[in-house]
Amino acid sequence: RIADEALVTLIARALKAGVMVDGRLEKTTKGCPQGSPVSPMLSNIVLNELDQELERRGHRYCRWADDFLILVKSERAARRVMDGIVKYLEEELRLPVNKEKSMTSPIKDVPFLGFQILRGKIRVSNKARAKFKDKVRRLTQRNNPLSMSENIQELNKYLQGWVAYFGIQEFKKIFGELDAWIRNRLRSMQLKKWKNPHKFQRIMIQSGFKPQDAHRVWVSMNKWQSVHRRAVRFTLNLKWFRAQGLLFLNDFTKRPLELPLFSR
Repeated sequence: RIADEALVTLIARALKAGVMVDGRLEKTTKGCPQGSPVSPMLSNIVLNELDQELERRGHRYCRWADDFLILVKSERAARRVMDGIVKYLEEELRLPVNKEKSMTSPIKDVPFLGFQILRGKIRVSNKARAKFKDKVRRLTQRNNPLSMSENIQELNKYLQGWVAYFGIQEFKKIFGELDAWIRNRLRSMQLKKWKNPHKFQRIMIQSGFKPQDAHRVWVSMNKWQSVHRRAVRFTLNLKWFRAQGLLFLNDFTKRPLELPLFSR
């Protein structure tokens, strides 16, 4: 299938490179190590015949590595196509099919590569958003010993990677909601770090509050609920977060994709 001998040699070396287990190098005798950079390439090589078969049958489909969708117009057609393609994969290509992950379903119920299609529009899937929030929660724990600037540096690394993937579409509303949620997490963290009230009161006064009002706000605050107080949001505002170096997801929004979503 591959005429380029140099490429074949490179793939062979990658498959035999071994894996690190508990700090020790172990040989690999079967399969491709998970996370290997040649894994997507091998999927494309092995499934090239599947692409040709799907095109020959006139199906609309979208595939990334070994994960793919085939779009049809009815549930009956979906079952028929699924049975036919599973049979082709197992009998013609001799590839095992994970029956638990293979299904027929309306497109709105099938997240694909972190995206979901609802009412004809592409969205970030609920699962992807939940995973994003779990990661941010771990990075913004209130008992984190790092300084705010160090926390934001670590958080920015994750935000840049996440938005580089999901930013191919313009998700202003979703990104705006996530930005606001992140700022609330950081406000809660900052208030925890300011154990001495004088620092926060001084910043409130610099923001335009009267000294007695700043003191009253501080003594009445309690953990997470405090981040929703107008005084705290007014003090630890967008300008304050930008001064700390925080990146906003909406700063990275791009134009929506103008390419067809599914190819033939």
